[in-house]
Amino acid sequence: MMKSLKLNNAQMNRFIGKTSHLHHQSPHQYEKIRINDDGIIFILYNSGSLVYEDNTQTRNFINGNLKDVFKYSQSKGQSNNRSHDKKSNDHKYQKRYHHKKRYPKKSKKQDDENTEESLNNSNILISKYDYTIGSDETGKGEWFGPLVVCAVATSNSENIKLKDAGVKDSKKLNKKQIMEVYENIMEMNIKHEVIALRPFSYNKLYNKFRDEGKNLNHMLAYLHSKVINMLLDEIDSEDTLIIIDKFDAKKMNEYLNTQSNMIQIENGERFIPVATSSIIAKYHYEKVLNELEERYNIRLNKKIKIRNIDKKILDKVAKTHFKNIAKHLY
Repeated sequence: MMKSLKLNNAQMNRFIGKTSHLHHQSPHQYEKIRINDDGIIFILYNSGSLVYEDNTQTRNFINGNLKDVFKYSQSKGQSNNRSHDKKSNDHKYQKRYHHKKRYPKKSKKQDDENTEESLNNSNILISKYDYTIGSDETGKGEWFGPLVVCAVATSNSENIKLKDAGVKDSKKLNKKQIMEVYENIMEMNIKHEVIALRPFSYNKLYNKFRDEGKNLNHMLAYLHSKVINMLLDEIDSEDTLIIIDKFDAKKMNEYLNTQSNMIQIENGERFIPVATSSIIAKYHYEKVLNELEERYNIRLNKKIKIRNIDKKILDKVAKTHFKNIAKHLY
């Protein structure tokens, strides 16, 4: 069933920015954008009318990416169902890792002291600025599931609150702790932007960059720059520090529209904004992974044998440029 609503100019621009990574079709007359991306369907008209398919895939995308663009109105009954679905998805998220090895709640004393010292030193640097933007991604090294890129913008006072809320290097958190800290972050209304590229969208974008003679690092620089640029539009201050991790500065500068201070540093999760981005990204990775598993009735993990996956859905659940996938697909 198709639904529609009216967007103002600001909402239209935000919608265009947040959906540019999806697969676009040639728009018809009077249409500004036409999107059909593995069940995610939008048509934006020049008049500002947005028509969308009211299906699970589109609703999930709206709830995960477009809440700040427009309010997704539903009837009371649908709203209750949606609340039930969220609880169900959260339960699946917890259940997925119920039998996995648990990490200790605390690291060794020396590790804790080193982590604390590293965080304190990092906070001294970022305290000199009104805002700090940090970004991170997850899913880059996995052949299955999405690629999720997140950026957050925080003030000095928010960095202190985030640390108190449990934000730290996500590698020191187990899956259950990541979910709990994520909920704490959401309660604080921290400015953040997320791009969750499902495999279908990921493969389209990767092939586009490949055809232009570019590689995965160019694509990552583009995605990180995209979420950072969206945050810069929201911040009412030019006194902003941007922290990026491991990317070639030339690639980032190609896509970033800013004169803000930018530093590149390894182990970026020492900084609270980067650590926050990592936690949010990992939460969304598992959320999308659960959605893919439910939709295609498949269990996606490192133990699954690729030859047992139907080739018809392989580009919907896997990153096809990985050698083990390409070998099976072609």
